[in-house]
Amino acid sequence: MKSLLTQISFNAKRIFLRNPGYLFFTILMPIGFFVLFTKVLISGTTPEKLQFAQNYLGSMIVYSILINALFGLAQIMQSDRHQQLLLTLSLTAKGTKPYYLSLAIIMSVVNIFSVICLELVARFTSNVQLTVGEAASVTLIAVIGTLPLMGLGVLCSFVKSPQSVSVLSNLIVFPLAVISGLWWPLSMMPNWAQTIGKMTPTYMTSQMINHAIHQQTLPMHDMMGIAIWAVGILMVLVIILTLIKKGGEVRMITQLRNRIKLHWTAYVWLIYLPFALVDYLPPKSFMDWFWLFMGGAF
Repeated sequence: MKSLLTQISFNAKRIFLRNPGYLFFTILMPIGFFVLFTKVLISGTTPEKLQFAQNYLGSMIVYSILINALFGLAQIMQSDRHQQLLLTLSLTAKGTKPYYLSLAIIMSVVNIFSVICLELVARFTSNVQLTVGEAASVTLIAVIGTLPLMGLGVLCSFVKSPQSVSVLSNLIVFPLAVISGLWWPLSMMPNWAQTIGKMTPTYMTSQMINHAIHQQTLPMHDMMGIAIWAVGILMVLVIILTLIKKGGEVRMITQLRNRIKLHWTAYVWLIYLPFALVDYLPPKSFMDWFWLFMGGAF
């Protein structure tokens, strides 16, 4: 426990005190977007403004955690790996477990603090009234629902250079925010963009938060979607970490390249894929679209 507390103190100081811009982009930027779109760039009746503010609150909560995962967690872990901090910790008696656990705790605290700040701003600027139970439900859904985003941040941290992490984070965050309807309603986009957006974990989490705000039952397909994303990213992380542990990053890249060089007979089974997907055409539900997407990916 003492080593964990020491690691938390060490990580908190270097994250917050040495990088004051971190909290600005993670918390203040989503708050600025919320105030801008709910108080300045908006028109309509008072009930319409209130409903928009309630929905937009969920979007900005997810956007804040998305920034924290890709611009915060990814860059912190990449920097630690590049400076061989993880290698140094792995040689100690406690290993790297306190490091990973302390980062998970710090990221969760930042996410919870961000959610609370956005809820308070929504209450005092747009009169979004949430009870203690509703606010707690929104916070819990936000933390659990964005686990895939944190996993995505960890995946991005395996990029070789800080510049590459920054570029990759930008290429993920802003298109994902647009396509999943975090900045403006998804209904304003073309049908094909709406179909893709509804499959993203950011959209699913924002929808669950909106249902919690409106005291509605959480949609089962969104919860299943979040679980599928989380398990999928976890499996990729386990594979990468296993390969790194066995032979190092150079050997991992070599193994991946060798696996890509498969004989053409390995793809014969794809002939039967269209016949398997016929049952899902035309798509009538979220799961139909999901399996068509997976089939296209294969």
